[in-house]
Amino acid sequence: MGSKHDDSPAVVCLISLGCSKNTVDSECLLGALAQNGIMIAEDPSDADIALVNTCGFIHDAREETAEMLEQLASLKAAGKLKAVAALGCLVERVGDCPELASFLDAADARVSFAEYPRLPEICRELVAGAKAQGTQKMFAYPHRPPPEFMRFLNSPRARIGSPHTAYLKISEGCSNVCRFCSIPRIRGLQVSRPMEELIVEAQALVNGGAREINLIAQDTTSYGRDSYGEARIVQLLQKLSAAIPHAWIRMLYAYPAQLTDELMDLLASAPNLCPYLDLPLQHISDSMLKTMGRGMSRKQTLDLLDRIRERMPAGAIRTTFIVGFPGETEANFAELLDLVREERFTHMGVFSYSPEPGTPAAKLSDDVPMEVKLARRDALMKAQLEVSRSRLRKMIGQQVEVMIDGFVSKGAEAPRGTKAFGRSRLDAPEVDGLIFLKHYPNGAQPGDRFTAKITASLDYDLIATMDEEKGR
Repeated sequence: MGSKHDDSPAVVCLISLGCSKNTVDSECLLGALAQNGIMIAEDPSDADIALVNTCGFIHDAREETAEMLEQLASLKAAGKLKAVAALGCLVERVGDCPELASFLDAADARVSFAEYPRLPEICRELVAGAKAQGTQKMFAYPHRPPPEFMRFLNSPRARIGSPHTAYLKISEGCSNVCRFCSIPRIRGLQVSRPMEELIVEAQALVNGGAREINLIAQDTTSYGRDSYGEARIVQLLQKLSAAIPHAWIRMLYAYPAQLTDELMDLLASAPNLCPYLDLPLQHISDSMLKTMGRGMSRKQTLDLLDRIRERMPAGAIRTTFIVGFPGETEANFAELLDLVREERFTHMGVFSYSPEPGTPAAKLSDDVPMEVKLARRDALMKAQLEVSRSRLRKMIGQQVEVMIDGFVSKGAEAPRGTKAFGRSRLDAPEVDGLIFLKHYPNGAQPGDRFTAKITASLDYDLIATMDEEKGR
């Protein structure tokens, strides 16, 4: 852990907020700090410096960041920290929209993406009592992330979270033009990482204990367009499948307009590729899709969903929707509600629209009252709850392959009589349902896979029994 005396190495605690893409950045940062002789503490009370890898995507995420920074500032006031620094997305967002700067008021320093390579030096400066750093924005939209930041993604990673589940960031930034989204202004336009680097990193993650590799990017389906002149996600998946044949490989953050039949067929047929599509549709009404700048019509979306069902009949679809977007009428929302009731989606999330400064949608009148947004969100989630219950009931009696994620501890919120929990290939980590197991084979560890029989269903989760004689 290291001591906090002046003659000891600097001790840093890093708190990672936001999405899995931020998690990868945090792991690279921790690896760089450790390589530079800086000690890592799990508890900020044991550290000299507390770092917060921030999320600036939506208002709620900025509120969470501000609350965390304020809590850490209280520790500093109590003499348990020397400095608090904010990193990443919200720092970049503030560089683009200074009116959001108050969310970072509790931070002593702001470290943008451009400054990641010199983070160890910044930490030592803060321990020595250097004055607060200003915001140095990495780039001005619509530029791409610079080479030095892309090289940073090749840093050795100090893994956080579950050792058996890892994320592989295949590109940075986004070149889509959704009118509500600030990501291109935060992360820049898309830059894909070389395929060779990704194969090496995936093999290193598996050699380090990962049994599931989740491909992430702002738009995984467009991987390679910027560097190879065409989408190369199919080729990347084929190479990964051959390079790490015993690991589950899952693709997240697929953009619907770029989804091809070739990709669907591959996901449905390769034994270690999960037949799973994370496909944010955002809406189904033609007027809403046009206003959002999604590049798809209602008919195109429904045709795509039909093709997915045809080509991936045993697969899963996760989607997200936005309710309360400017101009959304009751009729528009009714279209969306009817779509969800058609039982097309395995998993679903819903966002209530909030305007993002600097985006084209922010210029529109935010004309749907908040109480209406919340009511529509709740109605959509209630409809999906019924869909989930119906789908899971139909799985009772089926045999499924389950990857163990962990074991039920005393006092934990879990169905009575269950001893472990895991997921099938149709469930992504952290966001989807679980399969609770009534027992498990002796010596089983997280990441082990076994065949189990579904015996009961809940709202979003399943209960199963496992045959201890069945092989892994």
